[in-house]
Parts: sequence; structure tokens; C-alpha cells
Amino acid sequence: MRIAVFSDIHSNYEALECVISDIKKNNYDKVYFLGDVLSKGPNPKECLELVMNNNIDMILGNHELYFLRGVDIDENISEIEKEHQSWIRSNLDDNHRNYLLNCSLEINEEFEGVKVSFKHFFQKVSNLDYPFYSIDILSTSEINDIIEKEESDLIFIGHEHRVFEINHNNKKVFDVGSSGCTVDNKTHYFIVNINDGKYYIEKKELLYNRDKFEKVFLESDYPEKELIGGIFFGL
Repeated sequence: MRIAVFSDIHSNYEALECVISDIKKNNYDKVYFLGDVLSKGPNPKECLELVMNNNIDMILGNHELYFLRGVDIDENISEIEKEHQSWIRSNLDDNHRNYLLNCSLEINEEFEGVKVSFKHFFQKVSNLDYPFYSIDILSTSEINDIIEKEESDLIFIGHEHRVFEINHNNKKVFDVGSSGCTVDNKTHYFIVNINDGKYYIEKKELLYNRDKFEKVFLESDYPEKELIGGIFFGL
């Protein structure tokens, strides 16, 4: 079993196009995208449709939830982000909404004896409009308690934008980082090989058309573009 996993493309169409093109060349058995196709970059509509039009299992991220449920679900969202989300909504329609309504917050699978979970981030047990824990849990002992309750052997997450892993009591949490929020011309995805109860995770690094991305970004028109570009794309 060969699986491709990536996350947090954040409306960087050129990076997403590069990742999907390489994935299609390699005939993986399954492809999972862990959410946040929207926001930050200049092409939310184009990125979402590229995922929609390929054989990809998409997980909902917090930015998809902002579109579906409104920004008020997250008490920590900034006024700048609210303005940006309004711009995103103006670019999407009911077809996009209906697709996202059929996506899940989590997918659980078992491949050749390995239980695997795919999610954007860890979720609270209570049924909340905004279900995700704060990223701050990663630096506290609470994260071990949360992992302890997971039924899967291998848990893939995104959300935090950096690649890292946590090993706890024979369970591995693997954050695949952001494939879209890059400060150079490099993007990536991860390949998971699973065979007879064992797995191996490999990073596939790619070069995308950064010049085109920067041109489209700088010519776009949405709130606080300069601030967002500096923080998330090094512009």
C-alpha cells in the first residue's frame, strides 16, 4: 500500500498543481489532503476545484469550517482574518459549499494491519462548531493524554505548518506541515509505504513555479495582502 499525504496548501495554486501533478505520475493507492485548501494565498477557488477534480480524499481544516460555519465559531480569529474570509466567500459558490459539506473532519482506515487516522488537527470530544484544540497543546503534557485516547497506530495531522513527529506509547503522530505556505520555491508531500504491519514515511520535495505564484499574489486584491504575504509566504 502506497499513500500520498499533504496539507495546508492555503490557496497556493502553483504549489498545489506541482504536488498533484507529481502524485498523478506515481499511481498511489490513496491520496489524502488534510485541509486548509483555502485562505492566505490568491487562488482559493482554483485550488479547491483542483482538489475537487482529482481523486483526493479531503479532510476539513479550520479555514473550510470558517467558510461553512462562519468566522464567529473561532473566538480567537482576528479582524484581519475576518476580512480575508469575507473575500474568500465572495470567490466561492454553492457548488464549492456542497462539496465541502460532504468532506469529513477525520478519516480512519486500516491498511495491512496498521490503523491510520487522517485529520487536520486533534479535536475536542464535545460536538462544537469549532472542534480543534489550540496548537498550544503541542507544548504541554496534555498532548500525551490526547494521543493516549487515539485508537490508531499512526495519526497524520497538519495545521501547525511545520513538519514534526511525536511518539508516545507505540503511537506515532506525524505532522506533514504546510505544502503551500513556503518562503521559497520548494513544496512537498509525504509518501507512506505500508506492508505487513509495518510502515515507512518518506518526504518528496518538489520545485514549483514560485515566480508565477508571486506575480499572481502581488496582482491580487484582498484585505491585508501585504501583511499576510510577509507572514506566510516571505513576500
